[in-house]
This record gives sequence, C-alpha cells and structure tokens, in this order.
Amino acid sequence: IGGAPGRLARENAMRNPGRTASTAAALMIGLALITFVAVVAQGLRDSIGEAVSSQVNADYVVVNEDNFTPFEPASDAALAAVSGTKVVGVRGDRGLAFGKEENVTGVDPATIASVYAFDWQDGSDATLARLGDDGAVIEQSFADDRSLAVGDRFELLTPNGVTVPLTVRGIYEAPPFWEMLGNIAIPQSTFDASFQDPKNLYTFATVQGGASDDATKALDDALADFPSVKLATKAGFIKTQQDSLAPLLNMLYALLALSVIVSLFGIVNTLVLSVFERTRELGMLRAVGMTRRQVRRMIRHESVITALIGGVLGMALGIFLAALVTQALKDEGVVFSVPGTNLVVFAIVAVICGIIAAIFPARRAARLNVLRALQYE
Repeated sequence: IGGAPGRLARENAMRNPGRTASTAAALMIGLALITFVAVVAQGLRDSIGEAVSSQVNADYVVVNEDNFTPFEPASDAALAAVSGTKVVGVRGDRGLAFGKEENVTGVDPATIASVYAFDWQDGSDATLARLGDDGAVIEQSFADDRSLAVGDRFELLTPNGVTVPLTVRGIYEAPPFWEMLGNIAIPQSTFDASFQDPKNLYTFATVQGGASDDATKALDDALADFPSVKLATKAGFIKTQQDSLAPLLNMLYALLALSVIVSLFGIVNTLVLSVFERTRELGMLRAVGMTRRQVRRMIRHESVITALIGGVLGMALGIFLAALVTQALKDEGVVFSVPGTNLVVFAIVAVICGIIAAIFPARRAARLNVLRALQYE
C-alpha cells in the first residue's frame, strides 16, 4: 500500500484513455494557444533586438517619451554641450511618393554613417558625401517595388504641399521588421527646407569611453529642460522597444487564461465521475489498509498526470504552430525563438492546475464510508 497511490493513479488514468484524452484536450488547447503566443512574442522581441542592433552604432538614443512621436531638435544642442559627446539628429516625417505615403528621414550626410550602419546594396558610406541638395538614399524594397536604380529621379510631396525632386544616389537594405530610417533618407538641409516644423525622430549620441553611469547622468542633466524626451543606452533602447509589446501580450494572456480555468472544471468533472464509478474499488482499497491520505494522494496524482498530458501536448502543438507562422513571416524579418523559461512556467502551471482540480474530488473520495462503498453496485 505504501507505494500504491502513484501506481494506481497511473493505472486509472490509462484505464480510460478516451476519457483522459478528452479531459486533457481542453487544457491542451488552452496551453497550445498560450505557448503559440509566447513563442511568437519571443520571436518578435528577438527580431526587434537584432534589427536595432544591426543598425545602431551609437552609445545612446534619444526619443520621445512615447517612443514614436517626433520631438523638437533643440535638445541636440544641449546634448552636444556635454564634453566629449558627438550628437547626430535624424529628422522624421511622412511624404507622398508614387502616390503612396512613405516614411521620410532627414540625415546629416557628414555624420550619419558614424552612428548608423548602412547595409549598402548599391553605394557606400562615401555616397553620402555626394547627396548634394537633391540626393536620396532609398531602401532596397522601396527601390524594387518602384523599379528604381541609382541615377533615377522621382518626386516627393511633403504634407505642406512642397514638391521635392530627388535623385537616387544609393540603395541600402534595412531589416524589414524595423526600418529605422524609413524608405527615403534625404539631406537634413533639404528636409528642413521642405517640411514644415521639422522635428527629430531620433537623436543618436556617442561619448568618449562609451556608455557609463557618469556619462548617462551628464546627458540626463543636459536634457532636464526637455521633459518630453528620454535618453537610453543602446541596450536600454532595444529593451524599451521590445517592452512595447507587453500590453498587447498581457491582454492576450489574460484572455487565454480563461481557457485554462475552464479546463479545470473539466478535470474536476472527470475526477468526480471517476470517484463515483470506482466507489466499490475505493472501498476495497480502504478495507485492505489504504489511508484517507493515500486516497487523496492517488486522486491528486491522477489529476496531475492528466494535466501533464494536456500540458505537454499543448506546448508541443503551440511550438509547432508558432514555427509555421514564423516561417511564413521569415521574409518580414521575424525569427523563431523558443522561450525556455516560459515553457517551464507553463509546465508548472499545468501541475498546479492538476493539484487544484483534485482538491474537491480527493476530499470526496477520502470521506467515502468504507462499508457503504463495499456495498455499492
């Protein structure tokens, strides 16, 4: 009897494979969906990290408090006043090209290559010095879609009605998941002359000796008069962009958690029915020496086994579905990444669900009257 509860629980779980499978199916579907979201989310986070890392060479990045809205470029001068700091601002706005709105950035040809890594497809960093007033550097996908090549001309219409004639001077490829310079980059002087109220999309800063606590404090102090912007190290900027996914993910997790809660009722219902069907068997076990505690343990083991079956199958299915979706989005720069820590947590959650679901059925089984149970038909 001493080691019987676990063995009996496994035998009872396998005795009715159809019931066990149907009970585990609800938990399996719930955990499959949660695992799918977790794996895709981890892939998106890693995609953001790789995209930003491959483009930014600066020690610090300054953005608006909301991470996206352009901000006043006056903060650049305050940062540049800090000893040993090199500041490169990047303007940002929208413009109309070939009848479609495009992201347009204004860059300083003399300094942008020191903080941004161009993956040149046609051109080099030397190309930037030859932009002139009407030159443009465009992204590869934009060039392919418009059949543009170096030397071709096109027009850009700004929101305030100014038509800017541009000549393609270079073509570069940006990570499709996070194009920091947009599809069209033009000289900052041309941008400021063509767009009304030009503002920065990013400000990149490099300091002598690299990022440090002292440098961060000095730069933060310099930005004290600009409460609408925030300073972050390159690693901090990447984390901030990754964390922007958190609100959506938390909402999805909350909704999907309801399916796990529903599955608990399924396990409870199955265990209660199992206790009724095995009333005489439980009575015989009690009669030959099984204690109430061992009965409760047996029911708990059976519940945990059922939950683990559903949990393992659900996580495997979720990973498989996420792999299919990630493969389909590969051209968009989304990578496949499995969050090992999350999967361990999900497995623990499955065990806890099994334990919680067994509380009522286990107490009911332990309280059976032995004599009445032996007479039960």
